[in-house]
Amino acid sequence: MTRHNDRLGFTLVELLFALVIGLVVTSASLNFAISVFRNVEGDKVREEVYRNSRFVGSSLGRDIQYTGVGIESEVRFGTASTRGDTVVILYVPHDPQLAHAHEIVTPLGSSNPLPAGGTCGSYCIRLQKDPGGNFDLGAGDLARLQVNTERHLIIVQSITDNGTTFDLTFRPDTILFGMEAGFQGGLLLDNTTTFVQELEPIVYFVQDSVLFRSEGFDSTGAMIAGPMAFGVNDWDASMVFVDGDTATSVNTLDSDFTNDLDDVLAILVRTTLGANRPIRVVGGGEFTRDYEWLLTPRNLMYERNR
Repeated sequence: MTRHNDRLGFTLVELLFALVIGLVVTSASLNFAISVFRNVEGDKVREEVYRNSRFVGSSLGRDIQYTGVGIESEVRFGTASTRGDTVVILYVPHDPQLAHAHEIVTPLGSSNPLPAGGTCGSYCIRLQKDPGGNFDLGAGDLARLQVNTERHLIIVQSITDNGTTFDLTFRPDTILFGMEAGFQGGLLLDNTTTFVQELEPIVYFVQDSVLFRSEGFDSTGAMIAGPMAFGVNDWDASMVFVDGDTATSVNTLDSDFTNDLDDVLAILVRTTLGANRPIRVVGGGEFTRDYEWLLTPRNLMYERNR
């Protein structure tokens, strides 16, 4: 009888050697996979921040050029202004003509100027329709109330059509965008030099690290806004005046006459943008970049150079 001594298994040394090689290969593969994942996620985060910056910068650059269309800035009334983290742009809408300036309907037997308040209620003004018998104002619209050279802002609350005229009721605000509103300061209406004209606002503001953009209000005075960018870690907006000074707000009552709202030449925005969400494998969990935009509206340049 022949005896066979062929082995049918592995020795302990061979088994341990195979396990070590397997662990080395698995570890290398895992490290490679983690590295690829980090690179992919890092590229996604960086591209997200760069894309947000391009979008915000192009949007600001486009909107700022509407500044002052159909209306010029004055000492206490600016078509481009800032308030800390807020940028405000005002212009007269056009489709294709500029919004009509609706003149006041003079009450019969009234004195001039009119008594305090409105002509059809405490915050109501009766206005004439345009030559075609139309009106272009509705609830939530922003408008300027102009009496002689005095300009105030109002938010339309409701409109009543009377046929040839209409009654405009506005909210009892006293300050809007840092400017006087309604009958603030004891404003009295004038029989012959009072009109109301629609204005279009564009507002950028930051809330809870989200940049919002708004183009108006609802009838309650709440701003209707949509998000533009997330991960906004910092947002500082300021005005650049003709003398080169900068300020985040203005004081039209001080002794410096070179930093009023009619002296604004440009808007400066400095921001730090991050990703929409933190990624722990990228930059310790956060990736940010600093940006700066100096925006000069052509209409403000025209006002300065004419």
